[in-house]
Amino acid sequence: MMRKNLGVLIVALVIGALAGSAVGEVFAVVFDSLGLKNNVVEKVLIDSYSYEFHPIRLNLIIMTLIFGFSLDFNVLSFLGIGIAWYYVKYSY
Repeated sequence: MMRKNLGVLIVALVIGALAGSAVGEVFAVVFDSLGLKNNVVEKVLIDSYSYEFHPIRLNLIIMTLIFGFSLDFNVLSFLGIGIAWYYVKYSY
């Protein structure tokens, strides 16, 4: 049995999170076009939860660099992560 690489798992989980977020955005557009705004399904599946890491400023003499990022997750992102984990675990 071949040993699985940790890098493959991390890439698969990131792709799963991105795919889940993309599906969530598509559902948001579909729900909006059907007039299903502010219902329970939209609030549970589509509304995202943000985790923001505040920017860090690195002031050099000739330039200033600012580093920071935020993560936005919804339920479909976690579902995508679960599917990606299942794929990596049982695919080969």
